[in-house]
Amino acid sequence: MKRFIILLSFLGLTTAQESPFTNFDVVLYPEYYFEGLMAEVDGEIKAGQFPLNFEMDVPANTDSVFFVSGTASSDAEVKHLSVLKKEKRSFIQVSIIESKFRMFIFFDGEKDGIDRKGDFTLKLNHPVDDAHIILQEPLVAENFQFSEKEAESFKDQHGINFRRVHIHDFKANQAKSVSFSYENPTGEISINKLQTMLATDDRTATPAPTPAKSQKPVRHKLPLWQPLAVLGVVAVTVGWMASVQRKKEDSDGGASPAKSSGGKFCTHCGESISPEHKFCAHCGGKL
Repeated sequence: MKRFIILLSFLGLTTAQESPFTNFDVVLYPEYYFEGLMAEVDGEIKAGQFPLNFEMDVPANTDSVFFVSGTASSDAEVKHLSVLKKEKRSFIQVSIIESKFRMFIFFDGEKDGIDRKGDFTLKLNHPVDDAHIILQEPLVAENFQFSEKEAESFKDQHGINFRRVHIHDFKANQAKSVSFSYENPTGEISINKLQTMLATDDRTATPAPTPAKSQKPVRHKLPLWQPLAVLGVVAVTVGWMASVQRKKEDSDGGASPAKSSGGKFCTHCGESISPEHKFCAHCGGKL
């Protein structure tokens, strides 16, 4: 009987450690779209494993987190996730109801003059059979250093270098940290330098021979989904911040101090104006 109970406990533990993911990747973009860092989490859940209660640690200085469910071809839903705090831990929680999802985490790195430093720790509440942490080496970087000496290096179609770390049999609540450092003498971001490089290539390229009818000319393009995804997330960020600001203004009390102070007001828009003005500074109407 005792052996039977031990066997059941072992089988239960084995089942509890089964990964619900078919793939799980984290891509770090230092100073690419903006001066800080963006971590993109790209995952897919096995059939029958969702809804999945997902919890993941994020950097302590995280500014915002956006969760995107579905794919680009479907009606993807974007939601802002609150960063939760518990003791010295910062993390997010979300219930995932679709097989594919993407998450964008925006946070700051360390800056000291031209010196840049950054790090990221992967830790989540589910095991992953095979995971990757991928770091994009900034085009603006000099003397780039990465903590993972055995990382695989590869380049994309634009010649940007990436470092990839493969993680096998990653347990639930296990932590894997990577760090990097480099110098940025120009203070630019990679996307601006990339656009300059592509524009220069277009101007200096020699005319290519006319391709055969069965061949399609190969054009050097920026990846489409990345700018669209980031622009969508930025748009949601701006809308969310505007909503928060409006709620704050409403909670401060209906009328503005200028309107309640008893001065002169515009007959067109009702805004407060100075007595010596002949035109309203807000709507331009003649007083």
